Amino acid sequence: MKNSILLIILLLLSNIMFAQDSFIKSEYSETSIVSNFDEAKDLYTVVSTVINTKLSDIGSTFFMGKYIMYSSRKTGAIGAGRDENTNNPYHGLYCLNIDRTGNLSNPSFFAYALDSKGNEGGLAFSPDEKTVYYTKSAEGNSKNYQLYKSIFDNTKYTWINEVAADFNSVSYSIENPSLSPDGKKIYFSSNMPGGFGGFDIYVAEINTNGIPVNPINLGQAINTNKDEKFAYSSPTSKEIYFSSNGHNGYGGQDVFVSKIKTTRYTTPLNLGKTINTTADEVAFILATKNSGYITSNRAGSAGLYDIYHFELQKNTLNLKGLVTEKQSKIVLPNTKISLVDEDGKEVATQISSNNGSYSFEVEPLETYAIIAKKDGYLDFELPVITANGNSTANIELNQRKAEIKENTIAIENIYFDFNKASIKTESTLLLNKILEVLNTNPEMKIVINAHTDARGSDKYNMILSDKRAQKAKGYLILKGVNFDRLETKGYGETKLLSNCKTNCSEADFNTDRRVEFIIK
Repeated sequence: MKNSILLIILLLLSNIMFAQDSFIKSEYSETSIVSNFDEAKDLYTVVSTVINTKLSDIGSTFFMGKYIMYSSRKTGAIGAGRDENTNNPYHGLYCLNIDRTGNLSNPSFFAYALDSKGNEGGLAFSPDEKTVYYTKSAEGNSKNYQLYKSIFDNTKYTWINEVAADFNSVSYSIENPSLSPDGKKIYFSSNMPGGFGGFDIYVAEINTNGIPVNPINLGQAINTNKDEKFAYSSPTSKEIYFSSNGHNGYGGQDVFVSKIKTTRYTTPLNLGKTINTTADEVAFILATKNSGYITSNRAGSAGLYDIYHFELQKNTLNLKGLVTEKQSKIVLPNTKISLVDEDGKEVATQISSNNGSYSFEVEPLETYAIIAKKDGYLDFELPVITANGNSTANIELNQRKAEIKENTIAIENIYFDFNKASIKTESTLLLNKILEVLNTNPEMKIVINAHTDARGSDKYNMILSDKRAQKAKGYLILKGVNFDRLETKGYGETKLLSNCKTNCSEADFNTDRRVEFIIK
């Protein structure tokens, strides 16, 4: 409620003057279409908003639940002045209502205090919305924007204390500011010297006084010898969206996305033909996880540039595979598999299924590592670069050898299905480890002790454990071990390892349901 009242007061103090630089179409809007390039498989449904005019309407950001744009419309403006480069009115800042379906309405002039005698451009707000970063041009120099910062005065209900960025210059332009969600960084586009050509995207730190400092070029992964503009830091801070006519696309300015890593930016991915056209698409910004706004001069636009609303249907991509023992190719259930990103952060973890399979939801063209761990097997790690589609990465584990500890042959647990004596296929791999020890030590004799969990009657569990011990003995005899070297004993539930009593987990039951190999 307080924010709503504050916004109303700001609007009342606004001036209906037009000022702002004119938005000029991309110099490379006739770029030929490149047919072979990676693009996102997501589906965008794009619809024109009803607020567009015959002049330029360009989206920028959100403020107090409103959508902010800059426009050359002449809503009640008198003597607003004209851009000498386009002969259209200077751009001014406007705010618009947003309804529950994303429709825009009631454009109102935004803030008199931010108005200039030239063009107003893009702007960005701190997370608490008490600081604004904005760009504007001087009268008579509409192609040169400078970056400024102001704070909101709660007493006077206006923006005060304008401070220019110390890297402003009349020899180059600074445009399209976008703040990271934590307010610690600001992205912008500029044609300052030292770039890769045209406009490049830069990032600057926000110091303790709220001033942008130390601008750094995002590098050649993002920037080209043409124009990169309209950087937008996603709400998660994991991606940066931007428009470019230098990366391969459909022509003009297309929207791309790049992942923000600790030390680099990933290769930009074109958002695809359901949102990009042969014209210019700029000012991409998300309103929710699956909807937002974009500005374009595509065919059918009402004016020079129009604002469009989009709905996004994400295309889920999977990285899947099968876990097997390397030599036998027997599938391995109950393997812990972790998906780790290139910064070393664990993205997801799961246990392989009964048929040894796993599946993770992943991002396209991303670098991951698959880490697999299972008792009795060497740890496994595999670097993976996902495709721009579903990917497959199979896991092959090497067994550890059995260890002789005092009077016991130590191996991991042999699994049985609940209430059954049959040996699971994966457990034959474990019995093979016992076989190897017996073959290496031909004089060795062992006792095979089998145990159940506490489910079922004492009598039934004693019979069941004896059957399990006999099954293990039978397998070893089948593999050539003399029967007189093997003795069996079933203990039922008389020697439980867990102390869970009636509140047992499946892991507790697995611990109790075991086979031990004791050297005589």
